[in-house]
Amino acid sequence: MSRLTFIGHTVPGLERITAYELGLRGLTSGPIDALSVAESVAAMKDRKIDAFFWIGGLPTAAVTDLLTARTLEDLFVRGAEMEGFGWNYAGLRTLREQLTAAPELEPAVALALHEHSRLPRRISFRVIARLAGEHTFRRVDLQEAVGRAMLDRFPAWRSVEERATLEVWSTVVEEQCVVGIRLSDNTLRQRTYKQTNLPASLKPTVAAAMVAVSQPRDDDVVLDPMCGAGTLLIERAQAGRYRQLLGGDIAPDAFQAARENIGPRYQPIELRQWDARALPIEAGTVTVILSNLPFGRQIGTPRGVRSLYPELLSEWSRVLAPGGRMVLLTSERDLLARAVAAQPGLRIVDRSAVLLRGRPATIHLIHQRTSAAAGTQRRGAKPV
Repeated sequence: MSRLTFIGHTVPGLERITAYELGLRGLTSGPIDALSVAESVAAMKDRKIDAFFWIGGLPTAAVTDLLTARTLEDLFVRGAEMEGFGWNYAGLRTLREQLTAAPELEPAVALALHEHSRLPRRISFRVIARLAGEHTFRRVDLQEAVGRAMLDRFPAWRSVEERATLEVWSTVVEEQCVVGIRLSDNTLRQRTYKQTNLPASLKPTVAAAMVAVSQPRDDDVVLDPMCGAGTLLIERAQAGRYRQLLGGDIAPDAFQAARENIGPRYQPIELRQWDARALPIEAGTVTVILSNLPFGRQIGTPRGVRSLYPELLSEWSRVLAPGGRMVLLTSERDLLARAVAAQPGLRIVDRSAVLLRGRPATIHLIHQRTSAAAGTQRRGAKPV
């Protein structure tokens, strides 16, 4: 069985979490804080391209498992990796020559074609080119050079701009070029369950990463107090067994969107329209809280979130069981840190910086201390 190198694209900052997810599937090795075989080569300083990393030495059959990874945005099989070709137009000629002769290209193409259920009589392809760093050539020049190399290698093919049989992605970072043949389609990153979207709705891959950080357990009682369109709840439901899912939102349109996206699936689940600062939930009965907090931009205002965060953390600490976990996403890192510090039972144990639609944000893992029983006795409320 042949072994190939795959390329995973993910939201910048999620590489560590994606490596952890793949490790649980036996597709990488090493703990969560080590990317031993999934090595990040993202141009994070430029913020111009998604993060990507290699997943090496896997059999071709591994593509089935990789295509179900929930934190991946896209999956490719590596067709070539080139470097030292220069930043100018002469360098593009060298790149074209190297790509035409690349030994990995043939088996990569064969695997990508194998993934198609029905092939056309004539194979078509399109090139997507991405640049990070200073170059004298343009993105369109890179696109043309790669396209010519593909036709040099496969003269019976034809180049098209849409509805291609294969997509060839070429990414140049400084003097390194990686060419991958796309194996995934848009459903890997967008999912099929989202019938209704809302402004500032959470990307499913980021929601899946937050679920992974929570380290799901079969006996979890999971709460999303500001559930929006329901993405976090659905991703948790698809991650494995749980005891119960709870979710709600103060906005009627968000509550309705969550109901439509979730539908009759994922039982037992309880959805309510509520105020996340005064939850109708008994103290100490929730084991996991997942939430995409308002950033004060698309949702809320900067002044509003300054007063909102302390109220939310006070209430959520009340319903969270001793030893429980919160996984919270926000761009207001310092504000959240102060709100957590004000709650004696809570402590931040890990942070993961991510880039969401060009804006920096942070995933926080927060634990409720097992000795925080006193905090869970505040303000009793009716159970859901």
